[in-house]
Amino acid sequence: MTAAVGAVLDLFCLLLLPFRVAGHLVPLAPVLVLAVNAVLGTIGNRVAADRVPAQVLLGVSILLSAVAAARGPGGDLLVTADLQGLYLLFIVAGCAGAGVPLFRRAR
Repeated sequence: MTAAVGAVLDLFCLLLLPFRVAGHLVPLAPVLVLAVNAVLGTIGNRVAADRVPAQVLLGVSILLSAVAAARGPGGDLLVTADLQGLYLLFIVAGCAGAGVPLFRRAR
């Protein structure tokens, strides 16, 4: 369940349209994927009382990011000048968000 919801939400974050602030494009995907994965992983860990949901979400995040990087830019990552840096930031944010629950002590 966590893998399916995580894949849909991560894909949504990846294909998010750009947001404009005072005429400048601001990619929200890395920030949003960090928050979404952290919340989803924490909820999954609390429900399951185990670390497996966060580990699965981490794997899904890595897999989706690798597939997206191989397929080319999309969403708000398409309109930025520095695609490599932004993809790296997206991957790191997704993995860091999914890994947040893993730093907590097991009950």
